[in-house]
Amino acid sequence: MKKPQPPNIAVLGRAHRALLEDLRTLEEDVGPESAANLAEFRTRLGATYTHVCEHFRFEEQNGYMDEVMKREPRLQRIVQVLGEEHRDLRQSLDALCGDIRLAASVDDAFREKVRQWIQRVRHHETRENELVQDAFNCDLAAED
Repeated sequence: MKKPQPPNIAVLGRAHRALLEDLRTLEEDVGPESAANLAEFRTRLGATYTHVCEHFRFEEQNGYMDEVMKREPRLQRIVQVLGEEHRDLRQSLDALCGDIRLAASVDDAFREKVRQWIQRVRHHETRENELVQDAFNCDLAAED
């Protein structure tokens, strides 16, 4: 018998996959073989900003964070830290978007900043996945 999924997990999964696709495409744009011009890069970075904000908002407002807190109050501090990281990641991407709006070209230093930001997001998403697995696996194990 299939166990019921926690609310919003399927929607969160779709949003997560969309974010990973944005990161993959952005990573290609900052790669050494990229043919993306400045206008395309500005567009990609702006779209990524929009998607990241939507993704984080979904997680924060009645999203998985609330579900984790309801199921496992012991994880409150980790949820709080991850929420703070959302703010930091948004602010740093906003700064990158501001830099690219003023840029005459995309140089290697800027590309490296974007690559570092992508790595921070990937690390953050991995930690969120581990948190959700911890919260929901504990709950499912208790039901067995």
